Amino acid sequence: MSARTLLHVGTVKGLYTFESDGDRRDWKLHEPLLPEWEISTLLMDPDDADALLTGTAHYAWGATLRGTRDRGATWDQTALRDPDDPPAYPIEKIWQIVRGPRPKSLYVGVAQGALYESGDDGASWAEVEGLTSHPTRPNWMPGAGGMCLHSIVIDPDEPDRMWVGISAVGCFRTTDAGASWTVQNEGLPPMRQTGSPDEDAAFCVHRIVRDPEGGSLFMQFHAHTMTPDGERSSGVFRSDDGATWQAIDRDLPLRFGFPMALSERGELFVLPLVSDGNRVFEDGRVTAWRSEDGGGSWTRLDVPTDAPVYSGVLRDAMALDGADPTGVYFGTTNGDVWASPDAGDSWLQLPARLPRVLSVRAHTYA
Repeated sequence: MSARTLLHVGTVKGLYTFESDGDRRDWKLHEPLLPEWEISTLLMDPDDADALLTGTAHYAWGATLRGTRDRGATWDQTALRDPDDPPAYPIEKIWQIVRGPRPKSLYVGVAQGALYESGDDGASWAEVEGLTSHPTRPNWMPGAGGMCLHSIVIDPDEPDRMWVGISAVGCFRTTDAGASWTVQNEGLPPMRQTGSPDEDAAFCVHRIVRDPEGGSLFMQFHAHTMTPDGERSSGVFRSDDGATWQAIDRDLPLRFGFPMALSERGELFVLPLVSDGNRVFEDGRVTAWRSEDGGGSWTRLDVPTDAPVYSGVLRDAMALDGADPTGVYFGTTNGDVWASPDAGDSWLQLPARLPRVLSVRAHTYA
């Protein structure tokens, strides 16, 4: 049986699925699912192509988890909390869903700035109160997109160690499975104009990923001009000790961006935009960048378009498929979706213009 690649695209109005074979050059679009819901994030099952877990939101019904195991024919809905047990900070949106280090474990990151965990494959959930009760919590201030906990990075070699990224607060690490947390922002440029009186809680992290081989962390940060000298700060960072950060964007012409992705072979991808005040591709040219040496050098990856594209890419809207060569996918704020079957060396635009793209996930099944 030939390989099958699925690409799930979550938008402000529903979920769209593209399918291709292992070559990943000809794509078919399936009928949209959950068209009345905003699909803020997705989790695919690498062992079951028919299974999918989504974070959904609705202006009237709020944020919930929805899952399917039959390609979307039926869905189960799960709330993170009992309505009679409201949290100290309301759940406004589900920003990230990841598998935990143990069987049937899951983690979910939400706005306003909280982490939830499940030990029974999502049947029940509990708030990670060690993070919610962190001493800096009263001084956390939201970014333009809300106070979103969008990155959850688990160390597979030490399952009790985990990092989370919260906008516009910073990076936190636990070494005791969430019972306690420490700030891990050394080397990052604080954003003093966020309104937070606590400098330890004034860092606008956009995305954190981990090298599966070496264990280094990489971050897309909110490159800004809130520095003492008014010059734009760096926006792409690396940490080799999980605690301190060094800028690796010297060779990038633009530093601001949202998504970041790292392949199993160590290929790091970013999608820079003009600036925090102008969140679009420069001069309408859709451009990605790839580093194969941990940010030491970068290769420009131009995406061919028929006309200038003045749109951007949101933090959860880029994904890799795990195949060899690496498939790279991203969707834009104006609803275009691009795919590369060869780690960004060539690109094609998928056959649809969707609503505003919020989340993208891909996987190639044998």
